[in-house]
Amino acid sequence: MRVAFSTMVLLSLEPAEAIRVLAGEGIPVEVAYDNFRSLGGMAVEDELMRRACELADEGVREMIRSVHMPYDGIEVDAIPLDIVIKRMLKWLDFAHRLEASIAVFHTLESSLREFEANLEFFRRMAREAADRGIKVAVENRLERRLFGSDPRDLKLLIESVGDNIGACADIGHANINHNLSQLLKTLDNSIIEVHLHDNNGEKDDHKLPFTGSIDWKLVLNWLKTRKKDVNIVFEILCAEQAPKCLMIAKESSSAFNNMFSKDNSSFL
Repeated sequence: MRVAFSTMVLLSLEPAEAIRVLAGEGIPVEVAYDNFRSLGGMAVEDELMRRACELADEGVREMIRSVHMPYDGIEVDAIPLDIVIKRMLKWLDFAHRLEASIAVFHTLESSLREFEANLEFFRRMAREAADRGIKVAVENRLERRLFGSDPRDLKLLIESVGDNIGACADIGHANINHNLSQLLKTLDNSIIEVHLHDNNGEKDDHKLPFTGSIDWKLVLNWLKTRKKDVNIVFEILCAEQAPKCLMIAKESSSAFNNMFSKDNSSFL
């Protein structure tokens, strides 16, 4: 089984270079907003997108599976929804140029009309993404106060939108919110992408799998039932020099595959 890596594993590199390095090693890629944010975020994203698209030839694009959309500037109590939508359409165009098949979104932040705002937004995103050959995946939030941290929020949202939308199960977020089992059971067949990383249940560290407190037996057993139709992405954070981070990526992928390939009885 081949899993993808978020470009956050090469956080010291700009997006174009991180994509090039991972793809050059034969590693499937999720293009992470984190690499944009570390260099200035919204203020520099247009130029960084341009460079990524120029660099991504056909061979590179074949390795790109998904794009993680921006998670800043989505507080719709303070920013008009039209402005948020305009920016996200630009990002969907970017994902389309890279030939990504999935766009991962966080839910909008709104204390006034959290469900209504998210429903309006994701109905539009699902339609626009479909026009570009992309499927929308909504990620469970880390912040407990926000709509989307409870798996039931995402289930209601996905069922209400209907077409061209699924869930992204972030295992680390669920571990901190103590709802990992509920997340996998509640969303189950709606999950089209999984973000794998570890933590100790308190801070979103994006550590290597098997180095924190996550119940990996639960995760691996669930993945065994869904591996053929779920995009699996390591979201491991590494801000060291690229060669060291690349070595970490390869070692963690190998360790995970070794664990995954064991008999089901090993995880019961």
